[in-house]
Amino acid sequence: MIRIRESFTGFNASKLLRAGTSATALAICALPAIASAQAGDDTAASSDTTTADENAIIVTGIRASLEGSIDRKRNAEVVVDSITAQDIGALPDRSVSEALQRVPGVTLQRTSDARDPARLSGEGGGVFIRGLSFVRSELNGRDVFSANNGNSLSFEDISADLLSGVDVYKNPSADMIEGGIGGTIDLRTRKPFDAPGFVAAFSGDINYADLRQKSFMSGSALVSNRWDTGLGEIGVLVSYSVSNIGNRTDSISTGRYVPTTVTEDDLAGATNPSVAVGDTVYIPNSMGYRRIDWQQKRTAFDGSLQWRPSSTLEFTAEALISKATPHDTEFAMGDWSQPETYNDSYTYGSAGELISGTVDGRNLNMDTRAGSQTKKTQDYSFKAKWEPDDHWTVSTDLQYVKSTSKVYSMTAFTGVDTDATFDFDFGGDTPYLSITPTDSSQTFTDASTNWWAAAMDHLEDNEADEWAWRGDVEYKFDDDSFLKSLKAGARYTNRNAITRQTTYNWSLLSAQYPSSAWNAVYLNQTSANMSSFQTFPNFFRGEANNPTSGLWFPAASLVTQGTGYAYDQLQQTITNGWGWSPLDSDVSQSAASGGINDQTQETWAGYLVARYGMWESPIGRFDGNVGVRVVHTNLSALGTGASVGTITGTCTASDCSDFEAAQAFIASGLAMDATSGKNSYTDILPSFNFRYFVNDDFQIRFAASKSITRPSFTQLNPYTSLGFSFDGTGTPNGTGVGGTTTAFTGTAGNPNLKPTQAINLDLSFEYYYGRSNSLTLGLFYKDIKDYIFSGLVQQDYTSVDGQTITFDVTQQTNGSHGQIKGMELAYTQFFDFLPGALSGIGFTGNVTYVDSSGGKNTAVNVFDSSQTTNAGLELPLEGLSKWSYNAALVYEKYGISARAAYNWRSSYLLTTSAANINYPVWADAYGQLDASILFDVGDHFKIGVQATNLLDSRTYLRVGDPDLKPRYSWTETDRRFAVLVRTRF
Repeated sequence: MIRIRESFTGFNASKLLRAGTSATALAICALPAIASAQAGDDTAASSDTTTADENAIIVTGIRASLEGSIDRKRNAEVVVDSITAQDIGALPDRSVSEALQRVPGVTLQRTSDARDPARLSGEGGGVFIRGLSFVRSELNGRDVFSANNGNSLSFEDISADLLSGVDVYKNPSADMIEGGIGGTIDLRTRKPFDAPGFVAAFSGDINYADLRQKSFMSGSALVSNRWDTGLGEIGVLVSYSVSNIGNRTDSISTGRYVPTTVTEDDLAGATNPSVAVGDTVYIPNSMGYRRIDWQQKRTAFDGSLQWRPSSTLEFTAEALISKATPHDTEFAMGDWSQPETYNDSYTYGSAGELISGTVDGRNLNMDTRAGSQTKKTQDYSFKAKWEPDDHWTVSTDLQYVKSTSKVYSMTAFTGVDTDATFDFDFGGDTPYLSITPTDSSQTFTDASTNWWAAAMDHLEDNEADEWAWRGDVEYKFDDDSFLKSLKAGARYTNRNAITRQTTYNWSLLSAQYPSSAWNAVYLNQTSANMSSFQTFPNFFRGEANNPTSGLWFPAASLVTQGTGYAYDQLQQTITNGWGWSPLDSDVSQSAASGGINDQTQETWAGYLVARYGMWESPIGRFDGNVGVRVVHTNLSALGTGASVGTITGTCTASDCSDFEAAQAFIASGLAMDATSGKNSYTDILPSFNFRYFVNDDFQIRFAASKSITRPSFTQLNPYTSLGFSFDGTGTPNGTGVGGTTTAFTGTAGNPNLKPTQAINLDLSFEYYYGRSNSLTLGLFYKDIKDYIFSGLVQQDYTSVDGQTITFDVTQQTNGSHGQIKGMELAYTQFFDFLPGALSGIGFTGNVTYVDSSGGKNTAVNVFDSSQTTNAGLELPLEGLSKWSYNAALVYEKYGISARAAYNWRSSYLLTTSAANINYPVWADAYGQLDASILFDVGDHFKIGVQATNLLDSRTYLRVGDPDLKPRYSWTETDRRFAVLVRTRF
């Protein structure tokens, strides 16, 4: 809203302005202003530029946040877009990830793990900038990361309530930390010296998920104050946030579509075939459905102590501790066998993909899965800043950050004797799937016909930490000088990350298929609390047919109480010598398939930046900066070992030399018990930023820089797995370098990888007019080289007895080259010229276009052959949508603050190889409408409602290559509604 006041309770406006406090901050009762970035104080100007006097026009709410974001972009020396939260706890969305998707050029992935598309994230997963996942994360201008990969942050793990804003840097200056080709995202928290005095703020909400039919409560509190003491000025801020959220997802899906040639036998008895002998049709290798109940508790503490013993010296100590504990329970049914090629009920699409039909005699498998994570990030920092006079600024900064991540996954499987008939139609936006007993005299409800099939667990225990120090010195010249300042600095980091991940430990229990020969153990033969009958009420909100009237599943209590409890219960199910044993809870003892990956990374960086500018010159007013950053990186990696495969049988080929050499190598063993690697490289990263003022409202920017993104610690894993490839006669049949045939194959990580590099060019046109309005156009181009992808290389390995063999090894490697180019158009307008209540209407929106050529996708796990094979397909880059846009209608007047915001992105490649499907998966275009309305109640309270996913948008996925990618997954999730209250004093 807009208020005109003569004075503020307890304060005098002119005195506050002399203290450096913005008019915006005054308007919201001394809430903190935008906190400046710690490492980039000079790269993004604060919003404290509003001219005010005792009759100032004061803006709060959404409009104040938008004005703060515009001011920050307008006054920055680099290419940056920002989100600000003038009200405490008022970032425009419920999570950092969801807020970021409103920024031009930023898109949000809806799954936590791209390779696991069946499980959507409750708050969104990966963040991409300009179509790239090479994104660096910062907290107050310092490194911050998650232990799941040691290189970047899971933004959904950080509470939005603690932030004053988020900056998205797209083309840096040399004093900014290296590491993000796509861009750098800096999360800014509040400081006590941001406000003129005492501040207290509290917020709370009840969030209801309509599909889950459950409410979740959240709240946050902040208290800050500053005092003049005999020791100088001291400020203290503490804040705490508890966020609870949950959702439910219902999905119907097929599996991979398998090309199959129609034969005469397929059409035998067909009365009206729609295909002919010799036609290629595409049959899904499975069909099924699932329901997942997900929820997460996230807690966060932020504390800050500032001390200003004199006008020239300032110390700041900060601590942030954030913990997230998401967990989910899943009931899934799948027919994991491919239907026949044809029957009279089948309908095929124009490309030959099976769309609808009825198929009899299918086998059902049911599974219940529990997954949970415990993710914690701790960040502690200390900064000292000394300004002895108007020219010199000296600062030093010390930081320690530690992140841990533990993962638990436990699944139990059952089957049923009763054959099923699938009646399905996958031709539209609402899928149809009906599963009934093929024999109408039978039923799925009898526990004595359902048997125990298998069990599987998986564990992870990862940790990463870093010490970082930096020192900066800046000399500022007189105002009339062309050279405005010279700034130099150095930075040292020491980061260690240990990844401990087990295999997916799957084993049979009593039977895999219904057959008396298996001597299956049935559910009625085991404890009653081990299984439950699930009916799936209100499936897809009743809009899609409920696939079944109910099925028997392992009980949720069986899999949610730890692998030890599951093992004690499942002892009853083991027959015929089968049996599942849980992994050791000490992951260091049970880790396999890559084992324990221990990585250390040290960096030494130095930079020099010159800032320049002229108010008057032959070409007019301009400013900018030019600089260079030099960084040296040392890497060391230690793995738990290397494995050598086995071969069976005898050789009957005419040449058995390779077979015999393999036998000898296996018998002797590899001459190393552990694997290790070291690497070092130096990067020179120049940057140039230029801003030209056409007039006071219109400015043009040009920026050029070189940037890098280092390999992830997973890609640097030194583990090696060697194997041997022979056919039944003992003849080599493996694929080697250049398509040759070889007997000696393997996979290996690569600690010798170099960073991916990019040359970045930006040209932007920015028009700012009125108090809150802007129109900007940004053009960008990135020339990227040394993409990391999976390739074949030849490497020599020696056995214990000295035998050396050259293996053709699949390994991550540098090499591919590509380009990214596009544009970002953004527009914000408040229609103050309209009469009366209409003058509170505003609009903000942006549209982004991104195009790419060349480049390669990276296999997440080089030891998974399905990933390495598909990553080499001719596919676009993962996560890159050509088009995306945001449009928001806002209203700010008479104590009402409202927003309706729509976010949309076009289709994109989600992953080159989805788990279990082992083929590329694509996400269809997706749009979502969110809204909020808040009312001022006096000067210190706001009440309101927020809604997420108002249009009940569904997620659609496709599977296949670019030539044929039919829909294979339909997912429905919650609309969420929150009632909230905020207070500020």
